[in-house]
Amino acid sequence: MRGVQQKKILFIPFFSVCFLLKYNRFRYTLNFYQKGLFDTLFLYFLSVKEKEVIAWLSERKLMPSPELVSHISNHPDGLILLERTVTSLTEPKLFLGISDLIEEENVEAPKPIERKKVAEIPPVIIERQIQKSMSDGKLESYVSLFNDRFNNLSKLVRRDPSMRDAIRDTSNLSPDEENKIIGMIADIQTFNNGRTRVTLEDKSGRINVMLQESSDENLNLLMDEVIGVSGKLSRQGNVLFVNSPIIRPHLGRYREVSRAEEPHIALFISDVHLGSGTFQEREWDKFISWLNGDVDYHKEWIPNPGYLIIAGDAVDGIDSYPGQEADLSITDVWEQYAELSKSVNRIPNEIQTVIMPGNHDAVRLMEPQLPLPDKVVKNFGDNLTFTANPVLLDLAGVKTMCYHGKSLDDLVSLRDLSYDNPMGMMKELLKRRHLAPIYGAKTPLAPEKQDYLLIHDIPDIFVTGHVHSFGVEKYNGVLMINPGTWQSQTDYQKMMGFQPDPCRAVAVNLQTFETQVLDFNF
Repeated sequence: MRGVQQKKILFIPFFSVCFLLKYNRFRYTLNFYQKGLFDTLFLYFLSVKEKEVIAWLSERKLMPSPELVSHISNHPDGLILLERTVTSLTEPKLFLGISDLIEEENVEAPKPIERKKVAEIPPVIIERQIQKSMSDGKLESYVSLFNDRFNNLSKLVRRDPSMRDAIRDTSNLSPDEENKIIGMIADIQTFNNGRTRVTLEDKSGRINVMLQESSDENLNLLMDEVIGVSGKLSRQGNVLFVNSPIIRPHLGRYREVSRAEEPHIALFISDVHLGSGTFQEREWDKFISWLNGDVDYHKEWIPNPGYLIIAGDAVDGIDSYPGQEADLSITDVWEQYAELSKSVNRIPNEIQTVIMPGNHDAVRLMEPQLPLPDKVVKNFGDNLTFTANPVLLDLAGVKTMCYHGKSLDDLVSLRDLSYDNPMGMMKELLKRRHLAPIYGAKTPLAPEKQDYLLIHDIPDIFVTGHVHSFGVEKYNGVLMINPGTWQSQTDYQKMMGFQPDPCRAVAVNLQTFETQVLDFNF
């Protein structure tokens, strides 16, 4: 009997889903008496909540998708959510899908977290980061993630003057006029004649778009990025031929950066990889001694008091790649962190130090990554701040975005980009206003209910690591930094012909934005 009940529970939702797809279309072919019998049989297999949802939408002449009926029926405030969505519709709709749902009226900006003041300078303030993972792997989480991405990025695209009147429904394009649309790239096909066919998707559906790359512009399109285009429909009405440059999320005009009131120094390093057999221990010890004023080298740039930011991969970790154990000098990850704490605790308390995780650290590989666990944190001093990856920091009033940079592995596929040009890849992230634009590539992304990798506000300083290549450059008012690594060339890098840039730090005067590259290879 128990087995029979289990089969019935599985059968009913499946029956409901399949039947609902053709329910209205088939119903219109029946006469009055047949409709009554059909409705009775159909509703018999639905739960009370599902019947309520369908009845509510029927009164408003809306046909729901099966996923929407299931989601609303199981949601604690389902009908409230449904009413909020329906009342927000700006145009008539016949079909309503789960992607149309407006989960929240307003997403509140996170409250900044001010760290304990340990010196006579402003404390580190965490402006924006993930606080707690809400990822459950369910379909609704993926839908929520991509809705949040699309809603935010499409608003930014619409800020461009040429996109302010873009059509919000790609299923309602004009055959005779210029059509401006905004969508997320769902497919890319490149042809030998220089044309590229892109499938753009918004909440109303999909449309094929034909692009022509010009001699002075690389399209460099990525899956899942959000763009705006303008063009005319083909005679068949199934392809939009674009006749103007594509529009990406708006960076805004060149602006003056925020500056600290005093000439505080912020120092940026990344990819220490302590525990690796190729960790540059001698140079690292020299760096720690320099922070204490014991090395006669550019002492005016010692951030005392000031800030030190370590942008991920502080240790080499374990199981980060096949056969890694043979490359380690310390094979236990907790021992690696213990050794790290010994050296970092030698840093003067007046230097507020921030450590964020990377893909080698003892946190989940999926981004966004939560801060390092308490088991690690408890061994460090009060001048340490442990953040998530990515994180937006306020350093004495200067907005500093820190991202370890795993998604740079995805961007090397773009034309004219490579691992030894991190500045080029960082520009592409800023253009797209997203730190990991591609879903399902080399960068694993967690299906959180909101997208923590969006670049909501343009920072004053943008820092990455990961690729072990050094770079400092200003772009559109943003100071971009990749400090390199503290690890010499690995066997894999040798095989790939890649030469890292080890043992460097970048110092920034937060008042004047003067920079100094500090090289400890001496």
